[in-house]
Amino acid sequence: MHGVRGPRVLTAGLAAALACGEPAPAAFPEPEPPDPPPSPAPPRPAVHLEPVDARDADLLERWPSLAHYPRVPPALASGLRARDPAAIFRGLELAFEPDRWAEVDAWERLGHIRLAEPAGFCRTDAGRPVRLSSGTYDLGCLGGFLEGVRLLWLPRLELADLVPCEPPGGFESCRDGAQAGRAALLQIAARLPEGVLPRGLEVLDLRLAELGPEALIAALVPDVLHLCSVSHRARARGGERMYHHMMIVDPARDRLGRVHVFDTTGAAGVAWRAMRPERLHSYARRLLALHDTFRYDPDSAQLSCLPVRPPEAEVTGP
Repeated sequence: MHGVRGPRVLTAGLAAALACGEPAPAAFPEPEPPDPPPSPAPPRPAVHLEPVDARDADLLERWPSLAHYPRVPPALASGLRARDPAAIFRGLELAFEPDRWAEVDAWERLGHIRLAEPAGFCRTDAGRPVRLSSGTYDLGCLGGFLEGVRLLWLPRLELADLVPCEPPGGFESCRDGAQAGRAALLQIAARLPEGVLPRGLEVLDLRLAELGPEALIAALVPDVLHLCSVSHRARARGGERMYHHMMIVDPARDRLGRVHVFDTTGAAGVAWRAMRPERLHSYARRLLALHDTFRYDPDSAQLSCLPVRPPEAEVTGP
């Protein structure tokens, strides 16, 4: 396993690149008269914190980020004890579902949980962590992805470990945040034991314009999870490729032929979703290309994935 570097901060460029989700849909808006003043955002739902069941207190030592969750549902606790990825992802969805933001754009896209001080739910401001206001439990797409990685493989990983612009020796570097999502995959690979990486440090770069939905799924490694970054070329930056959305994909088919995707967006929140291959292909290629600022080219869509074996099943605790 490669050495791990010290903590970093999230730079402004990285923050812009990874403020991901499903933004406003207009890629080339026509000039229009000024809009009237926006109406106030709907109030957030009241948060009802639920104490961790005393029988599950041991989980907080093994997975320290759980101490900051608004709740640890029984489904999540049992999934962690069994080391069952699907149950863990569904449990994460249940843990945050009651505290969803009130509307699609009313969320902190850089929200994440810090283990170091200031600990708890934070955002980044000028490259520094700042606690979110009390009662706000927002995870941005990188923050939600981080929780999935923590609960399955690396419990003490920090967001700042994922986004330095000088990855370990032999890895490519990111420039002005454009390659931050890909750098995050490589930083994770550097911290995992070789035995869980069926392709070693190789990242699969799958160009969606060249692969249909079924070919995309066939290109993934069977029986393992895939940590993925979606990228597009940004028209607003001279066609530069930007790795701007993070997800975890399980290519195993259910009885309806669907695969499963874990990610966080403004529209769906922290979500574990079943998708037909056609839906996943369209989601990554077109829906995630909608961005007013960067104006991504859907025909340039690429899914870059690090195959990682899920943890060995076990049963522990009460």
